[in-house]
Order: sequence, then C-alpha cells, then structure tokens
Amino acid sequence: MKYSSKHKTPWRVALTMLLCAGSWQLNAQTDWHLKKDEDGIKVFTADADNSDFKCIKVECTVKATQSQLVALLTDIARQPDWVYGSKSAEVVKAIKSNEFIFHSEVDVPWPCADRDYIAHITINQPSPQLLTIDSHSEPDMLPIKDGIVRVKKSAAHWDVTPLSKDLLKIVYTVSFDPAGSVPAWLTNLFVTKGPFFTFQKLKENVGLSAYHNAHYDFIKE
Repeated sequence: MKYSSKHKTPWRVALTMLLCAGSWQLNAQTDWHLKKDEDGIKVFTADADNSDFKCIKVECTVKATQSQLVALLTDIARQPDWVYGSKSAEVVKAIKSNEFIFHSEVDVPWPCADRDYIAHITINQPSPQLLTIDSHSEPDMLPIKDGIVRVKKSAAHWDVTPLSKDLLKIVYTVSFDPAGSVPAWLTNLFVTKGPFFTFQKLKENVGLSAYHNAHYDFIKE
C-alpha cells in the first residue's frame, strides 16, 4: 500500500508500534486528554512518567466478532495493509494458537533511520465478555540489521468487549520510546494521526471475507 507524501513525517515511527509491547506498564490512573474524536474513533494522549514521549489511548467500536478481530491481528503478513507505516511483518515463532512472536520493519522518512521491533503477543479471553491482548518486546531475539534502529521499549494492551453479536468495543493503550534520533516534541505534536489512521483501516480490513468464518478454540462467543 502506498501513502501520499503528506503523511511522510518523522513521527511515523512512533505511530506504527500499535502491536508492539514491552518493558513497562501503563498507569491505570493516567490523566488522559482527548485529542481527536471522529468516525467513531477517539484518540487520547497523556504524559508518561518514564518517557519523553506521549502515551496513547484509542477507543472505538468495530463491527466484527472477537474471532474476526483475532484473525486480522494474527494475519501478520497483512499488517502493511492497515498498520500505518508498516513496511513488512513476519512471524518469527508460533508458540501456541494464542501466542506468537513477530518481527516488523517500519518505514521512516529521511533523515531518520527505519525502525524494527520484535513483539511477543499473547491473546486471552478471561470470560466471553472480555478479550485481552498483551505483548512484551523481545529486542535481542534477532540480529540488528545495518541501517535499522531496534525499538526496545514499548508497552501495549487491548481490552475488547462485545456489545452485541457482531459489535466490539476496543480500548487500546500504548506507551513507547522509538529509540534513536526522533525529537519527542515533533512526535508528540502529531501523535494522534497515526493511531487514527490505523484504526480506520482496522475497521475496514476486519470485515474482509477471509475473516468471516474464523474460529479459535480459546475463544467462546
């Protein structure tokens, strides 16, 4: 998928870590500030205690079942179709049906170097009324490529609640440090645009026919 030049700014690296998580946890008492509310998608930001970069929260509803959403999220090779700025993505290790490790490269415009990250994803359903997705980074699992900056710090969490048979409420939070020379003030200035774009594309792609009949033994619907 190609993007117009108006989107090619250095904050892209910070906005594409939407599935990468890692070494610290978000504070449940975070003081969130609404930055964008459009097309059923709300994007919030908050200051982080241990980083110069903003925390992000996204709230939206998605027309899909829990299994459809999981099918999209586990279709790693298709991330470049909907995750903003994703250049490539591949599974490194499949552990269980609800647990895997993947590697992704992020396209970052000059003069910043491209980034990559390795994420260990776990999907759980504590009850039929809640699906959770967590991950932690595995930054040392693969060698670093020349010219690529490895993202080592990021933490993300999804709470997915069914509102009806085929309507989900998603609350997504992420805190990150894109590493290398990306000015925090520039990243934070535009930090809502990438998450908004990504969740717009998620809402479109989750409805693809390839995911209609998805079924997982660890999900009850």
